Amino acid sequence: MSDKPLSDDEVYSLVGGSRGMEARSGAAIERARALPIWNGPVEPALLSGGLSNINLTAEDAGRRYVIRVGEDEPFFGVSRAHELQAFRAAHAAGVAPEVIHAEPGLLVIRFIEGRSLLPADMHEPQRLLKAARLFRQLHREAHKHLESPGFMFWPFQHHRWYIRLLHERSDRLHERWRAMLPALAAANEALERAIGPATVVFGHNDLNPQNIMDDGERLWFVDWEFGGFVADLFDLGVLAMNIEIRPDEIDPYLEAYFEAPATDELRYRFAAATVTAALRETTWSFVSEVMDKPIDFDFRIYSTMNAERYERMYAEFRNTYGT
Repeated sequence: MSDKPLSDDEVYSLVGGSRGMEARSGAAIERARALPIWNGPVEPALLSGGLSNINLTAEDAGRRYVIRVGEDEPFFGVSRAHELQAFRAAHAAGVAPEVIHAEPGLLVIRFIEGRSLLPADMHEPQRLLKAARLFRQLHREAHKHLESPGFMFWPFQHHRWYIRLLHERSDRLHERWRAMLPALAAANEALERAIGPATVVFGHNDLNPQNIMDDGERLWFVDWEFGGFVADLFDLGVLAMNIEIRPDEIDPYLEAYFEAPATDELRYRFAAATVTAALRETTWSFVSEVMDKPIDFDFRIYSTMNAERYERMYAEFRNTYGT
């Protein structure tokens, strides 16, 4: 990796353009081509992006579809059976496209005619408010459509688990990241206390702008592999972290979701949730560095962006709130 730092936009461009799954895409394309759902021959093609899945697109009888191929990732807590349930519940709640076919390790989803977003896109005021309202719709409705008792995504426990894995594989971890582990563990405990008693909802838990589709009229949330019950503020904080929400955007964002004026207590807890999201993305990327993932992508680039953002956000949080 070059020592020259990359901008966040350059990193997101590398992530979005990553074709690290190409080595395995041939088998996925053949599998997709042979699915029994098609009306005639199809020619699946590889989509750009995806650090954990092979994403394809295909056209059949005048309609386009996304084919998403990926196995369970136990070290991240990713279950494809849970992903399917989350996707279907989110669709029933009106926030995600429809899954039209599913089998172990593969989903076929209706294609959204539109574009995935970048962080800069989310600073358009009305789009950010639309996202907040879509979160509200998701959190109010999705759990009613689950096909099981559900599953929990508690970020603080994920962090404890990730940090334990990183200690176990510390010989494969970059020295700079290894030195951060004790402070990350302490921050995790402090942030959990700061958020305090939480309203539990069924959330997305991984909403970066690239997981939002804009069809020109409305937004859609896609990629549900981390969907599960969570604190409402964490879901809001993930998007806020990924776009580096500005101070003047916070109250409109919170008020569009809660339909009530923001309070100092809410701002404090939301700030803690946003830093928690930065901690999660940092530890996720560290784990990606030490695990064997069949992808041609230098995760240290992603780790550097996330670690530096987390450290800056946590310092700002502590300076502001004296925590």
